[in-house]
Amino acid sequence: MLAMLARVRKQIDAEGLLAPGDRIVVGVSGGVDSTALLHVLWSLNREYAYGWTLHAVHLNHGFRGEEARQDADYVKQVCDQLQITCHLFAENVSLYMKEHGIGAQEAGRERRYDLYRQVARQVGAAKVAVGHHADDQVETILFRMLRGTGLHGLSGMPARRWLIPGEVEIVRPLLVAYRDDLEAYCQQVGLSPRLDQSNLSRKYKRNKLRLDVLPHLAEINPRYREHLLQLASLAEADDAFLNRLSDDQLEQVITARETSQIVIDGKKFRSCDLALQRRMIPLILSYLSTLTDWSSQHVEAVLRVICGDHPSAVVHLPDDLVVKRVYQYIHFVRERRTEPTEVNYCYELAVPGRIWIEECRAYLAAEWRTEAPDWERLTAFDAVFDADLVAGSRLLVRNRRRGDRIALLGVSGTKKLKNLLIDYKVPRAWRDRLPLVVADDRIIWVPGVRRSRHGLVGEQTTQYIWLHTEFAEEWQEVFLE
Repeated sequence: MLAMLARVRKQIDAEGLLAPGDRIVVGVSGGVDSTALLHVLWSLNREYAYGWTLHAVHLNHGFRGEEARQDADYVKQVCDQLQITCHLFAENVSLYMKEHGIGAQEAGRERRYDLYRQVARQVGAAKVAVGHHADDQVETILFRMLRGTGLHGLSGMPARRWLIPGEVEIVRPLLVAYRDDLEAYCQQVGLSPRLDQSNLSRKYKRNKLRLDVLPHLAEINPRYREHLLQLASLAEADDAFLNRLSDDQLEQVITARETSQIVIDGKKFRSCDLALQRRMIPLILSYLSTLTDWSSQHVEAVLRVICGDHPSAVVHLPDDLVVKRVYQYIHFVRERRTEPTEVNYCYELAVPGRIWIEECRAYLAAEWRTEAPDWERLTAFDAVFDADLVAGSRLLVRNRRRGDRIALLGVSGTKKLKNLLIDYKVPRAWRDRLPLVVADDRIIWVPGVRRSRHGLVGEQTTQYIWLHTEFAEEWQEVFLE
């Protein structure tokens, strides 16, 4: 018992996990790991006068009925004996699962960590201690290897990380202790932790790994845990060094950084070595998310968006992260997924006349002229037509419709509007908003893109219709070459 306490104390001091006088929230389920953690911190606090103030947090997930209520009672009993403030919560996590479309373990974790944040802020705690131990670390490393991971994943769970950036940290003081150490400790100090029967269920993959795979590894090499933890330690050191290199390179690649969005220059990113590319992606994602367990599948999916042939590729990641490619630039955005709002507008354009189109935030003007324009001064936002050829046509300004085609100047036949917008690199998000000028159901002009061959000005033209568009500032990126 004393040896384990000494190891934990050494870990706390070496890593700076806890400081004298800290207020500490301790996650306590009532099982061996968390109960031992609570008692270890209480023992160290009493023995070495750290001056810590402990607050236990327990969540009844609502999964196991009376058994779960007994878990809560046990946690309260232990806290009363140790004179530790206990915060008990009960929730319908099954309902949370349905509302968010996630599994039981993920939902339970999200709700627990939300409560840790809540209580930490309520009591002014800067640390949240959780009971992950060395066997959990071994399982995590192996599970990540089987699922797919890189050097960062091989590092395992960090001894500390931010729960609320700059405000509250998650700390893991028990990573130096194995589960059998904790069981022996509980027995020696007279604790009788609860057994969660769900930990014995093989319907959870991690349980199958622990119950069915690890015993076979022990038969091959009884010291397999020690070697995996040594691998994690080496990987962590290498990972930290390469992260510093990647951080330096990333600063050269980022073009915009906000709370919920980071934009990078795709060309600069692709010029970097592939090894650094694979490291920069998790770094970017970590800036926007509290998740740290990004698998190699996540990284490769983002790489395909950045380096693939599709100029407007999109990939959705956990924690509401979306990676969007807008030709040269890659947008990493944290957003709640919502059903897209359908855009559908159609306005009549009088000649002469000027209209404001709120849906695309643009003005479109039309005027009669009897003199030919100065052709050299016209831009992609101007189009001139023979008034006699367009006269009598009802001019409409609308957004695109399914099946739209345009008869382009200098091209025989017609071209799908969708393909034209792709060719001109109009981002997908803007295509449904881009205004089209239509005469007699024929698209005669796509402002900023191309005009059709209808109403062409010739030597016999004596009257002109001049169309001009003024787009709001946010459209500038659409027409960048």
